[in-house]
Amino acid sequence: MCKTAREFVTGIGECVSEYETVLDGARKLAAFGVDALPICGEDRTVIGILSEADVVRVVAERRDPDSVRIGLLAHAVSVVDADAPIADVRSRMAERGIASAPVTDEGRLIGMLRRADLLDGSEGPVGEVRAIARV
Repeated sequence: MCKTAREFVTGIGECVSEYETVLDGARKLAAFGVDALPICGEDRTVIGILSEADVVRVVAERRDPDSVRIGLLAHAVSVVDADAPIADVRSRMAERGIASAPVTDEGRLIGMLRRADLLDGSEGPVGEVRAIARV
């Protein structure tokens, strides 16, 4: 039977609010040891993704990361449906060069998939899937 993205995600995924500052987001990235977190609206719908590159860009532009709201950085993001076949997800992420993607169920965030967790080409999980517990 074909495994789905849902089987690679454990727990409820952490996200940053569009109203938090880039500094708040950078602290969460560091605390969780990840390079990206979804940006969520109040109902946990994914509206973008905050990456380390976004944080670096804000600093490089000499903008104050403690005053720039994360929502200003939101851009289109590839979201994975929890019931999508993992083989399709793996292919899509590889084709688009996506390192991580939010996984949603009925439009709401449930966790993240990271390309590194999907690299062996099998149907099953590769090592421990990095899901971030909601704080």
